[in-house]
Amino acid sequence: MIKSYKTRFQKFSALLSDPEIAKYARQNGNHAFSRKRKMPLKDMLLCCLSKKGLTTTFELRNYFKEKGDLSMQLSVQGYLQQRKRLNPEIFPYLNRKYLMDFYRSDEPRLWKGYLLIAIDGSKAEVPNSKDNREAFGNSGNQHSGKGQVRALVSGMYDVLNHFYLDIEIEHICISENELAKRNLKQLKKIGIRKPVVAVFDRGYPSLEFIDFLETEGIHYLIRLSSNDYMAERKRMQSADEKVILKHSSARLQKIRKKHPERYEQMQKKGSTLVRISKSTLPSGNELALMTDLPDTITTEELADLYYQRWEIEKKYNTLKNKMKFESVTGKATVYVHQDFWAQVLVYNMVQDIRNSADEEDAAAGRENRNKYPMHTNENVAIGLFKETMLKILLEPEEKKRIKKLGELQEEMERYVLPIRELPGKERRKNISNKYKNNQKSSF
Repeated sequence: MIKSYKTRFQKFSALLSDPEIAKYARQNGNHAFSRKRKMPLKDMLLCCLSKKGLTTTFELRNYFKEKGDLSMQLSVQGYLQQRKRLNPEIFPYLNRKYLMDFYRSDEPRLWKGYLLIAIDGSKAEVPNSKDNREAFGNSGNQHSGKGQVRALVSGMYDVLNHFYLDIEIEHICISENELAKRNLKQLKKIGIRKPVVAVFDRGYPSLEFIDFLETEGIHYLIRLSSNDYMAERKRMQSADEKVILKHSSARLQKIRKKHPERYEQMQKKGSTLVRISKSTLPSGNELALMTDLPDTITTEELADLYYQRWEIEKKYNTLKNKMKFESVTGKATVYVHQDFWAQVLVYNMVQDIRNSADEEDAAAGRENRNKYPMHTNENVAIGLFKETMLKILLEPEEKKRIKKLGELQEEMERYVLPIRELPGKERRKNISNKYKNNQKSSF
């Protein structure tokens, strides 16, 4: 299990050199990457993946410097024109291919036999341009007319194995439920055969969405807002029981307008049986969870399962603030999709090495009888990977590539932090400086 990432890196390196990959890299109807250019497809992909948020001139300079060809002359305009011909879908394709071997093996960590995933949406900053306003819309408020340009991102994150399985990028007004459906459709493409339980925050518990999850065979745990299914919750005799949600005419009318293809099916069904579990948060507020998981899983276990959803919130912070996820190459919408998806793939490659390094650090901590379990410093690990990534993937000899990967893991293992369980606190918005002393960039 440990260090199996080296095999995945070898396959990924070979995949980048496969001539067949050009089919996935072309936009519909064009013949890009079919002839020799100053910057072939493999170089184009590696340059996108190795992006550090610098000017395009320096991104190109640093790439060719790492390649050992600093004299290479390629204009910024020429590079950006080629980028416009590159199909952004190539990066989700590469991400699926990278993860496929892992999820078809016995390596994935499970929660009571389930693959534990969290799905949540987030707003992401994109360049302020006419194209992006049309593609993603404005995120304004009462103080600004036009507002800022923001895309809605919906991520599907494997909580226990620390991989982003998918990210969808859409207009700010699109329903998060619809993006979550697109996320979940990717599970079959990755080749995941294990039973899945998906954890959601408030905003997802519509009857139509629950019906979709049941149809797809995906187990769920969803937090309810204070006004969700209040009539049924008031009739509950205990804090944890099965509840029948009737498909009333008012509820079906909403489904008929938004999802006519599911309306008749749900009308015939008549009702949906769910389990609702209620407990009390440290703040004194009620935590109401809706699920289809069996009664053998206790109320306390359901609450603990919901708290694990917080991992996806932390990883959005990682993408935005540690990986410069929102630092897009240019103003065209195609660059947004390319850069967002490329950095998700890079995140997964970093995390693959970290998983192995964390196992080594945890074992060393147990041997040394440390008070707290240890894990690698994420920010440092990202910086180390960005620094050595091109040297590893451009290395033509397999043995040397494996050696460099081993050296990178060993260096990650030197920078460790304790894992402490801190008491829960109410979330509050802090007003702080842009440059924080404890959150500086690693590259």
